[in-house]
Amino acid sequence: MNSDSPLSHSGSQSASQSNENSVRTLLPNLGAEEGQDWNAVANQPLALVAARLWALLFAGQDRFRLPLSNAEYFETRCADFWPEALGSVPDTAAFPWQEKAGAHAWLNTETAMTYAEQTFGVSLAGLSPEKTQEFSDKARCIQAADSLGLTPRPLASLITEISSEECAAPESLLPRLENLVAAWPAWTEQRFTLKPRWGTSGRGRAGGVGARSVDSPALRGALPRFTKEGGAILEPWLKRETDLSVSLRVPGAEAKEKLPIILGSLEMLTTPSGGYRGHCGEVDNRGRVFSAHREDETLRGEAAMLAGEMQRAGFAGPCGVDAFTYWEEERLRLRSAVEFNPRVTMGIVTLGLIRRALPFVRDRLDLSPGRRRGVLMTTFGEGDVDQREAILARLGDQALAFDLTSPSQSPQTSQRKIASDSAQPQSNPTLAKLLAKAEPFAPTLFFSPDLESLRLAYREVSGC
Repeated sequence: MNSDSPLSHSGSQSASQSNENSVRTLLPNLGAEEGQDWNAVANQPLALVAARLWALLFAGQDRFRLPLSNAEYFETRCADFWPEALGSVPDTAAFPWQEKAGAHAWLNTETAMTYAEQTFGVSLAGLSPEKTQEFSDKARCIQAADSLGLTPRPLASLITEISSEECAAPESLLPRLENLVAAWPAWTEQRFTLKPRWGTSGRGRAGGVGARSVDSPALRGALPRFTKEGGAILEPWLKRETDLSVSLRVPGAEAKEKLPIILGSLEMLTTPSGGYRGHCGEVDNRGRVFSAHREDETLRGEAAMLAGEMQRAGFAGPCGVDAFTYWEEERLRLRSAVEFNPRVTMGIVTLGLIRRALPFVRDRLDLSPGRRRGVLMTTFGEGDVDQREAILARLGDQALAFDLTSPSQSPQTSQRKIASDSAQPQSNPTLAKLLAKAEPFAPTLFFSPDLESLRLAYREVSGC
């Protein structure tokens, strides 16, 4: 069996029976690209929902630790997040490479590394924070894609890297950008976006969604931030047809495997402005996941090429490559290497959850060798949970929906001053408020006999 093949676990080992030395600690610093590692999960309900889903990829006895303000922390076992829909709590991770002892951060940062060392006396699994930061640079991905010939030639010449120093001089920068955008071909409609060189999920953009005016108060207001954060990328805001992603694992020098391993490809579900809503694709009997897009083979191959280029430069570990198709006049083109994410991604989380659910799906949907079934992962917001039933009603009796909410949205936790391990658990109004806000959100994993009908049902109900 391939080392990254899906595994099915009985969950026979409980947290109380586990060897504490083998317990991994999860540090959910989602959104750390924007600074201050713990803010997003501590203050944004959807980030907490995503962090909980990530925890489902680990063993039930593993520890989930979220530092809070005033030297407090929120801690629980991953088992406390385990949904009843997935059966017994597992005693191993979804992916073998997640079994490494120590601390696992969503993004390896200096803050997370220091916290792991000072609190638990362990190191972070994966790359050093310095290397992670190096490979998080959007400009590096653009340069690598250009060197490999992955960016369509008409588009490649329109993407411009802007340094911190240039961002600090708006009176000279903005006229230059105005001239660049004005000279773009007609198919761009002179719509643009200005992205920070570091960041994720489109956050931190300036210029709005496909703005045409370069010299605007909003863009001028963003330049000091770009100056501080290392510069920006100017590129056309294109007429996208489909957002896609490929998840991979790049072996380190010590591994037996030598080439990047494709974990799966997926279509990304997004709003018109590019906001993330989930993933969908097709899964086969072996648990392999494909986007089902007509360019899927090219997409996967070129993502592996980019990952190989990063590997030669010193990268190792899980990663994701974002892509999309777009219209260049009457021609639909693939931009296969938009961003390189040197960390776990929501695509990898989706693939791990598919592995967790697969034993329940094979018989129910007759997922026999040679066949594929549609799969879609999304999170319904407050007031939208009825959409789940509406989707199922459109699909008929054969469709499956796994409710991935925790059995209790407020698990029993150890929550106390770090300086006093003997203290009794304390209530934390901020955390209680966050848990209450996260309660209405309902992450759901759908399976259907075919992807086309599943995707259509989701679009009709959600509008995405």
